[in-house]
Amino acid sequence: MRFLRFRRLFLVLSSCAAVPLFAVKEGDSQADVLAEKGQPRSRMTAGETVVFTYADATIKLKAGKVVSIKPAGSAADAVASSTLTLPSGQWTTNYQSALTVAKAENRKVFLFFTGSDWCGWCKKLDGEVLTKPEFKAYAGEKLILVKLDFPRQIPQSAQLKAQNRGLSQQYKIEGFPTVVVLSAEGKEVGRLGYQPGGPKAFIGELEKL
Repeated sequence: MRFLRFRRLFLVLSSCAAVPLFAVKEGDSQADVLAEKGQPRSRMTAGETVVFTYADATIKLKAGKVVSIKPAGSAADAVASSTLTLPSGQWTTNYQSALTVAKAENRKVFLFFTGSDWCGWCKKLDGEVLTKPEFKAYAGEKLILVKLDFPRQIPQSAQLKAQNRGLSQQYKIEGFPTVVVLSAEGKEVGRLGYQPGGPKAFIGELEKL
């Protein structure tokens, strides 16, 4: 009898241990996540989207609410583990993470292939369009901006050089500046280069893609 009572108690405790006392679920707020899970080991933000990476899960929130929860080891966890912050309208050099954010935000990806410290036309495009308030405002709503630089004097990590070189080959870049525009799903929808007319004319061409 004593053995049977012990066995029943063991089964009850085991079943309780398998069910978490608290669990984050879709629809919970960011405050709920932090209260339950604590601070994440890394985070990625872009506009209203935030991705928290924990040891056991990757949690994506939009507008402050949980929209998906994926177990650790998923592709989303691998991306989020390299912390990336993409404030609206700002540039990143991380191609893979940009694709993930673009899909989550339903934005196009703006790949800017440039030689920032030696290419005259690249400097003109940057100075006349990409740094202007009109373009920044448009990009903040519509684009994820990725700078793929091939400088002659500016130091770069071996990893960044390899990424940019590989993307130059993948997209068959033959000259600078070249802008490759991708859909939110990562498919090429068009290309642009330098053109006169400032941000208004440039945005007009983007809108046609």
